[in-house]
Amino acid sequence: MRLLISGTCPASLNSNYGLLREITRGFEQLAAAGAAVEVRLVALEELLEAIRDWRPAATLLVGGLALDTIPLPLVRHDCDQARSRLVFWSLEDPYEIDYVLRQGHWFDLLVTSDAASRCFYPGDWSVKHLPLASPDRSLWALSESLNHPARWLFCGVTFACRLHWLDGLVQACPEGLLIGPDWPNYPFPTIVRHQRIAPEVLGALYASLPLTLYLGRDLNLANAAGVVPSTPGPRLFECAGAGGRQLVCGAGLELEQYYEPDQEVLVAATIEEAQDRFAWSVSHPEALADLGQRAWRRTQAEHLYRHRAERLLKWLREL
Repeated sequence: MRLLISGTCPASLNSNYGLLREITRGFEQLAAAGAAVEVRLVALEELLEAIRDWRPAATLLVGGLALDTIPLPLVRHDCDQARSRLVFWSLEDPYEIDYVLRQGHWFDLLVTSDAASRCFYPGDWSVKHLPLASPDRSLWALSESLNHPARWLFCGVTFACRLHWLDGLVQACPEGLLIGPDWPNYPFPTIVRHQRIAPEVLGALYASLPLTLYLGRDLNLANAAGVVPSTPGPRLFECAGAGGRQLVCGAGLELEQYYEPDQEVLVAATIEEAQDRFAWSVSHPEALADLGQRAWRRTQAEHLYRHRAERLLKWLREL
């Protein structure tokens, strides 16, 4: 099967473009293992020409639909001419679900990264749920120490719900490293870096620092129904895939489908519980290290992009 992959906006506007590369690598790993799939990743500007010239069996668009950057009627037309099934993997559910509801009729298959959002799609659409995943990394290659003094790490964009958690944690556990734009300048010893960092650097930080915080987000750009997200985002899997030890703050019930609380990740429902979990992690470094290695093994067995590619390939063959 020929599979063409592209984003829904130019790479220059897509801060998550690295996810497209990792998804493509997942299919490439399946091909290397003998699966009958040939995959190409192309820029949005090259998409229509690639459909016409390469004539893939399926065309997979990955991202969001909030930006008016992709001519879906033309893509649908060229896919029909090439006898290519058109598939969309929505990475922005439920935050931009209204856009997908308006445009979803163009696709033969919709894949959502959020399980709760799936319930809000029309019943006659073909919709599947598929969470994001972790790149395939060696635990030992990432485990060398960066010798950073911080006791905890959080990397991400500022949202109100995250500020709530961080304000409480910084007061009780100030020895942290906070990376991302627009964060308050918390007093030392909290270290704040207003910047983006490369995935390779973030992976090394996951592996080196004692504890990484997982915090969800509450930004709804186009979510008229007020859908509450249920599926964890990619950072949960990426950190576990790097051998990181995680404290998941405010997790929903769906977390337990991916990692076992207290065995593979630490979980806190309140700021007070998060403070207690942090204190436990400081006083039990060996148990914390074991937790991180169990999460890494679980990720290697179930939560790499080749695992997601395997499921997607099965659905594509059923179209």
